[in-house]
Amino acid sequence: MSQPVLFIDLHGVLVNTPRIFDEYKRITVEHLVNHLNLSQKDAEDRYDGALALWEKEAFDYLRNPTKRKIGREFLEFLERCDRLFPQFLYEGLEIDPTCEDLRSRPFEFSIASKVKALYPEVLDILGQLKKQGYEMHVASSSHSSHIKGIIAANDLNDYIDSFYGFDTLAATKHTLKYYRQMLHRVKTSPKSSVMIGNSIHEILKPRKLGMKTIHINRERKVPYDVRKLADLSLKNLSLLPTHLDSLQIYI
Repeated sequence: MSQPVLFIDLHGVLVNTPRIFDEYKRITVEHLVNHLNLSQKDAEDRYDGALALWEKEAFDYLRNPTKRKIGREFLEFLERCDRLFPQFLYEGLEIDPTCEDLRSRPFEFSIASKVKALYPEVLDILGQLKKQGYEMHVASSSHSSHIKGIIAANDLNDYIDSFYGFDTLAATKHTLKYYRQMLHRVKTSPKSSVMIGNSIHEILKPRKLGMKTIHINRERKVPYDVRKLADLSLKNLSLLPTHLDSLQIYI
């Protein structure tokens, strides 16, 4: 019997999302102070203002009942939304053309690649799984430039075989297309795969395709009845190697 393929969510499973938000602000404010000569307070106010504008734009769209949240239009919205925060952040500022700024994805990668936010047990557990022969892929709702930076910052490259974001699969995680595309890219079947995540979509959608699912319940955001639909629900990754054997997936 060979090992099943593991697809692992990034935020809330491998890395601490609030920590990432805090570090993004710290690094960005530091950049504004050092490269654009803003005071600490002005830089923080500009960051908070840009974030408020970004959230309004994003949430107004998501709350609009006439907007279809699946398909090309939604992907175009996500792509555009991914660039909005830097636009708001730099609005009205004169930028030296030689100064690297946040409007380019390479800089977004450079921010993410400085953010260390792993949960304490992650490297040890991934190391155990790697030794046991598991193939592991990151399945995230983020843009690939962010995912790549977080993987680099947190020394995950030695454990992760590949990673997928909404832009690489042209789909979002609340659609079956995302998981079908992911399985196709990795050249594996649903019955030979496990999705490890912390959201409703990461449990219900893979199940429909025949994948095994493991819910990581760090933040207790998913209703109990949904957690029960997963094949396993664990508080964190500490016992994952032991419990994977109980799934009895035969390849």
